[in-house]
Amino acid sequence: MYRDQKSPYPRGNSATILNYLEELILLTAKEQGQSLIPEEANGYQDIEITAVAIQKLTVPDTAISALVMIEADSSSQIVHRVIRFKENGAAPTVNSGFGLGDNDVYTIIGKQNLDNFRAIGIESAKKHLLRVQYYKTAQQQEIL
Repeated sequence: MYRDQKSPYPRGNSATILNYLEELILLTAKEQGQSLIPEEANGYQDIEITAVAIQKLTVPDTAISALVMIEADSSSQIVHRVIRFKENGAAPTVNSGFGLGDNDVYTIIGKQNLDNFRAIGIESAKKHLLRVQYYKTAQQQEIL
């Protein structure tokens, strides 16, 4: 054995390198490397959004992203923009924030963005539904 041979793992831990490589392979194969969190583990929510109160998500501990879809109140006159949201923790208003309309789908990526997500309805006296599905990394899959 050569005495001056360096370790192929400069940080001394091959596990994190292998996890990183696995995620890269999944991404390259057009897989996101994520799996959904089951509804029984609070991986799915329906949240009522109105113009009265700002709503935030109840994020499961293992969640790293979420897919959200808005369903507008059936009596809404303007359906192309029914809620506004922000991911920076600040409060959206009827005039400030990104807008989503009926059946729009949006992906929230990152634990901090999930925790900071806030939404409010634009039109008064309307109740919209925000449907949320949470995802965890493939690394968090339980081994049976």
